[in-house]
Amino acid sequence: MRLFIAYWICTIAFVGSVWAQPQRTNRNPPAPWEEQLDDTAGPRYQLALGYLRGMQFDRAIVILRELRSEYPEQILFFDKLKESYVSAKRYEDAIALLDHEIPRSGENQRLPLAAERAQMLYLSGDEPSALASWYSMVESASGMEIAYRIAYNSMIGVRLLVQAIDLLKQGREEIENPNLFHAELAYLYSLTGQHELATLEYLDLLTLNEGQLNYIRGRLGRDMQQEGASEIVLRITEERVSAQPDLVQLRELLAWLYEENRDYEQAYREIIVLEKNTENSGQRIHEFALRTSEASAFAIAAQAFQAVLETHPQEDISVQARLGIADMYRLQAERTQGPSENYQKALNAYEQFTVDFPEHSQIPFVLVRIAALHQDVFRSRSAAREILERLATRYAHTSIGHQAQFDLGRLTVEEGALDEALTIFMQLSARIDGELLTRSKFEEALIHFYMGKFSEIQSILNTIRDDTDKETANDAIALRVLLLENPEPDSTSYALLAYAKALLLLRQHQINETVHATQDILAEWGRHPVADDTRFLRAEALIQNGQIDDAAMVLGEFPLIHPESPLRDRSLFQYAEILETIKGDTEGALQAYTDLLTKYPGSLLVSQTRERIRALRGTSL
Repeated sequence: MRLFIAYWICTIAFVGSVWAQPQRTNRNPPAPWEEQLDDTAGPRYQLALGYLRGMQFDRAIVILRELRSEYPEQILFFDKLKESYVSAKRYEDAIALLDHEIPRSGENQRLPLAAERAQMLYLSGDEPSALASWYSMVESASGMEIAYRIAYNSMIGVRLLVQAIDLLKQGREEIENPNLFHAELAYLYSLTGQHELATLEYLDLLTLNEGQLNYIRGRLGRDMQQEGASEIVLRITEERVSAQPDLVQLRELLAWLYEENRDYEQAYREIIVLEKNTENSGQRIHEFALRTSEASAFAIAAQAFQAVLETHPQEDISVQARLGIADMYRLQAERTQGPSENYQKALNAYEQFTVDFPEHSQIPFVLVRIAALHQDVFRSRSAAREILERLATRYAHTSIGHQAQFDLGRLTVEEGALDEALTIFMQLSARIDGELLTRSKFEEALIHFYMGKFSEIQSILNTIRDDTDKETANDAIALRVLLLENPEPDSTSYALLAYAKALLLLRQHQINETVHATQDILAEWGRHPVADDTRFLRAEALIQNGQIDDAAMVLGEFPLIHPESPLRDRSLFQYAEILETIKGDTEGALQAYTDLLTKYPGSLLVSQTRERIRALRGTSL
């Protein structure tokens, strides 16, 4: 900042000279600071920096004091010398340096330097003198708001939070403006656990400026993670909305707080009021329905979607709601795991959409979803193929066409035509990029794996970038590890071949055959490196076969049987999911998720696990 201000002042002076003497204008930029020094100053400065990096502060200080004496106008030497004093805890020297600099500084720099001096006094152990200096600084500025902000930043730099609160409260009185420092005081109250006062400050700020809504959401969102804060924040906001019911931004905040607290019914009530009091377009309710559907609050999401259909039946928002309902059914079926009538509801809703709105711009995307349901849920390969071939042909050079061709490749693998599927993926990979390319290349590697052509896989996996599709990249890593455990194509590769065939059986939805194949592999090669992958595959097959208790047993015992396996965290996560979504054992699921966080803190599933824990705790409350 000091360098910038110095340069700005020099620039003003330079411009003034241009106007005074236009015939002598010099358009060349000023020489960099290095060129303003003699031949020894630059190397000496670099030597001092080396000493600082090596934490040899006293040696650096000797050089920097010399440079400071020789070039008193070079701000860089002053700043670096001050930094060295602080690093060496030589606070008295830093204070003396500041005492020498402050009288020589311009008005713009005197306040920051005075605040730094007070900070040095505090660090030296003289808190009373430090506080007196901060207060003296703001008094000398004759009630300037900026002076209080500079002092505030300086004080929180040394964690004087309570003292900073007192200073800012005094500033409001001195300047006679109660609307000052809302954000700063709210932050300080939050840090000191005074959630009621923090919330009041945030609400005052929002009342003055609706543009602060997102900022306040971010702050309160963090505050509500602290124990007991959520109830306080909600209570204070409810009281303020009752007192100022027509202030839209306050009600928007309250609705958001309810959502954060997973109280979707209360949030919906606020959304309804906001919708009536604003544009009444249905958009706000529709967006709420999408969010609650994604949060698995399907009952309230269905209610919101239905409200859009009833209040705006002839508008485009109603068409969007129709799609939202279909997506909600599909999502609900996916999250309950296993067969569900909601898949059929989703299919019916998508198909009805194509009948009612055949020219709608979303039709290609709807057809992709219909094909996916036929392929992945109802196992109707002929119906899926018909749709996918039509999309791949009609939209050949678009993302829709590329996705359709990719799904055709997957379908062909399921049908057992591996050579044909490999050709599809290779042709697709030559024409696309991004995440779909990553997934397509991984499919090529998998097909080689199914075929037992292990030597050809590594070169394909090397083309998969880790910064695209994370799930596919992680699967590619798992396949690399599997191959590394079986480096030689000798007799031990029979176990790997058997596992590859079992993996293909599961993909082709031959579930019983997969269960038996994995059982045979474990019986014959139970101590082989591929055993952990086989046992994990067996659990997946048991789940799809409806043998939930058996699957839960396999997954629960997995970390004990394979204590070194990289699949331990995944097995524990799937075990917790079974307890949560199928068995309805909330307490058991919470314990399993918590065990995952405790035992495997570096797992890629940590973020997802924390989300599930928050959701389950909200449900239990």
